[in-house]
Amino acid sequence: MKKSAFTLIEVVFVIIVLAILASVAMDSTDRDLKQEASETILSHIRLAQQLALNDNKHRSDSNPLWQRAYWRFEYGKCSSIDDYYYRVGSDRDMDGLIDKSESAINPIDGKYLYTFNSCNSLQDNESPTVLLGKKFGVKKIKKYGGCSSVQHIAFDYLGRPHHQIASYGSADFSKIMKQDCNITFILKSDQDDDGVDDNFTITIEAETGHAYIVGEPNL
Repeated sequence: MKKSAFTLIEVVFVIIVLAILASVAMDSTDRDLKQEASETILSHIRLAQQLALNDNKHRSDSNPLWQRAYWRFEYGKCSSIDDYYYRVGSDRDMDGLIDKSESAINPIDGKYLYTFNSCNSLQDNESPTVLLGKKFGVKKIKKYGGCSSVQHIAFDYLGRPHHQIASYGSADFSKIMKQDCNITFILKSDQDDDGVDDNFTITIEAETGHAYIVGEPNL
């Protein structure tokens, strides 16, 4: 009797384990890459704005280039592999580049939101989310509106969006965005089988810097 009871417990345990494994496998194969990508990118655009709100970059030494250090979300095409990347950071030394030490930390995995432009040697302390193609299948990025001529959105201490901050040199706030910025991310997938590659657009509103995913509740 005891042996039968023990065997039944074992069977139930095996069934539970198999159910868990099946659930994990289903989650990994049925990932909604579009939703994952849009929510991840949106959260990191908002992270750049939040860091700007909490970290006024006005320099006490009145360096005329201080606005170049605004926190920003920037993206680009990898130079060595067929992929896109993004970074979140502040060019504190105003040399024109965001270094790893100047980058934000991904709150999810505790790693830097950073990679070199080449993208071919992601380090252990760099978040894998920054490689948009490898992580989410992003194959193209289009931009229009207030950010049509740049590949970054920078935020000041009031959360207002700026563009072309590399040309700042007189603290005149001339690069505040006058039009909403729209960035469209196109994926390699077609999960809804409508014959059109999955895509989504993130809008960053002029003046306020509020960012949201087009077509979803504007929270």
